[in-house]
Amino acid sequence: MKVVCSAVFRDLPIHELQDRTAVMVDALRASATIITAISNGCDRVVPTSEANEAAAIKKISEGNVLLCGEIAAQKVGGFDLGNSPLEYTQNVVQDMVILYSTSNGSVAVKELAAASDILVGTFINAQAVAKKALSLENDITLVCAGTKRKFSMDDIIAMGCILDRMLKLDDTLELDDMGRVALKLYHDANHDILGALEGSTQFEYLKQLKLYDDLEYCTREDMFDVVPVYQEGVIIKG
Repeated sequence: MKVVCSAVFRDLPIHELQDRTAVMVDALRASATIITAISNGCDRVVPTSEANEAAAIKKISEGNVLLCGEIAAQKVGGFDLGNSPLEYTQNVVQDMVILYSTSNGSVAVKELAAASDILVGTFINAQAVAKKALSLENDITLVCAGTKRKFSMDDIIAMGCILDRMLKLDDTLELDDMGRVALKLYHDANHDILGALEGSTQFEYLKQLKLYDDLEYCTREDMFDVVPVYQEGVIIKG
């Protein structure tokens, strides 16, 4: 089984998605937020490409709907929730439909629609998403959301964490060079993910916003067995 890795989703050729299992990785913070929301019982997450799209859907929606997301890592004015996974507690999101717009992650997962299966992964569900991806028995493409169309260190190390779990389950996997780099960065971090991210762009930006609890939460490993799945325009529990 072959594993292709991409540092930025916008650089990905369509043939590296078709007939493959794709895993979207947005470590700070969309993947963690989606995993937490699904784990805490939301009905589904509806990813959108921009905040205006999410707001427009909310206007024509009925029932239990939350308008959620961020611009430049900060909650959008008039939205119910931002993009901190700590906001998505069970008492807030259970049975709710979450209309979700972020700068990178919600856009990235929609761009993977050509894949046979689309999963959401990061540090907090690394073991679970690795096991799920391998169980589907297709070649795998791991795709980083990146930050503002650029390489993002946090996503790369999270991708390495997932690859580490995959290789422990199947050491015959064939990795490309990007995968090998991600795996080495993860191993070099030696489980001090926060320390490894010191100085990286997105990490330092979130620190400036004093989102320390989010950073600690999003870099924990294997907290959840939940694997969100994107299909037919929505993200649900896999």
